[in-house]
Amino acid sequence: MSARSTFKYPYPEDLDINIDRVMTLIGDYYMLNRSAVNTDTDKLVKCLQHELNAKVYEATAGAESLSWLIPNNWHVRNGRLKTMSGEVVVDFDDNPLHLWTHSVSFSGEIDRDTLINKHVSTDKNRPCEFTYEYRNGYRSGVREWGFSIPYNIVKGMKDERYIVEIDTDLDTNNTLKVVDAFLPGKHKETIFIMAHTCHPGLVSDGLGCIAIAVEIYNWLKGRNDLKYSYRFIFGPEYFGALGWLTSAPQLDIDNLSFGIYLDMLTTDEPIGYQNSMHGDSIMDYSVKNIFTSHFPSCVSKDYRQLWGNDETFYNGPGFGIPTIGVGRAMHREYHYNTDNLENVNKHSIKESFWGLSRLIGSFEDDYIPVLKYKGPLCLSRYGLYIDPTRDPEGYQNIEHMQNYVNGSRSCMDIANKLEIDFYFVKSFFDKAHEKGLIDKLDREPMKSDRGSS
Repeated sequence: MSARSTFKYPYPEDLDINIDRVMTLIGDYYMLNRSAVNTDTDKLVKCLQHELNAKVYEATAGAESLSWLIPNNWHVRNGRLKTMSGEVVVDFDDNPLHLWTHSVSFSGEIDRDTLINKHVSTDKNRPCEFTYEYRNGYRSGVREWGFSIPYNIVKGMKDERYIVEIDTDLDTNNTLKVVDAFLPGKHKETIFIMAHTCHPGLVSDGLGCIAIAVEIYNWLKGRNDLKYSYRFIFGPEYFGALGWLTSAPQLDIDNLSFGIYLDMLTTDEPIGYQNSMHGDSIMDYSVKNIFTSHFPSCVSKDYRQLWGNDETFYNGPGFGIPTIGVGRAMHREYHYNTDNLENVNKHSIKESFWGLSRLIGSFEDDYIPVLKYKGPLCLSRYGLYIDPTRDPEGYQNIEHMQNYVNGSRSCMDIANKLEIDFYFVKSFFDKAHEKGLIDKLDREPMKSDRGSS
């Protein structure tokens, strides 16, 4: 059996997504200096808190948390490199990526060789672009400063000396903040969706995914009688998970059943997913089913092989919550200034929303079909017939689907057993239910859904 759909999905034109709202959120906040603990990041947090009626958990900058230290607060007043004649070479005010994350203050003259060799990052293979130098944001004891500069500018820096004007604070006078928006459902079992608030000057790596997640929140909020509960957790990369897991009530942590981490969803690359740590939860099976059915060029990777983010905490020691990643293949603009508004792909935004809504919908809409008939069904009598000469796979699948109904298997269970599309299985049994041929039983969450985690 093939995991591909037995019928072609037309790309839906009436998606419940407000693309203007997505672009406004991105445009308003992507150029802010969104380091882990920063008043600029706080502005985004305040917006999300208001839009989602969310809680905000806080952790003091510099405090110990699990085996980590919460990053220091970083405030930039000025970050400028100038020639001796006063001509500006690069300026933080033009793009926050020009200044290395957590650069400390330095004011004075410096010789060209020391500047270029110790305090400048550049890429001669991409001479018009410059990189995001983030590493010191994760190194609590490092005190450095530096500039990220396009190579086309660096190769023209012929003067013997330059002027550095960096005025910053790196202190504990702020808190790391994590947004927590909750939608209650019939069951306490909770599916949580995450993306990170940090990475200044970048779109796909964090902020664009938050904008898509907000649309998923609004879509779920508009549904009646949610089966699962949902939690949306937004915070700085790694530290958002750390902050939430050490601040949230234990009951909320215990109720987490599965996680979906979002990254790089706004690019041109093929959509895909990576498995949870053990790869055997119902979330793992479901994302494989939905994405391979809906996206012919889908990228599939094992745990942490697409990228690594907060899922490492949730999957990790002491928690063991199966958390997958949904994103796209690595893109050329990753951690460069060209991950910007100009390179946002609106089709990818819509496609990402569609894939996520179909994945989450499979949890919400799954049920256990119970046959009210015996023997092979006379398909043509009930308008359920598929011509085997035109669709032999679909015809065969319908026969096998009925044989796998046993009063305990759900539509997703049957789809995964046969490696066929969940929505094909569900569509057939929905029609059979309309004809009075089956009953529907609720598919309740089970402990075994989490696999071996």
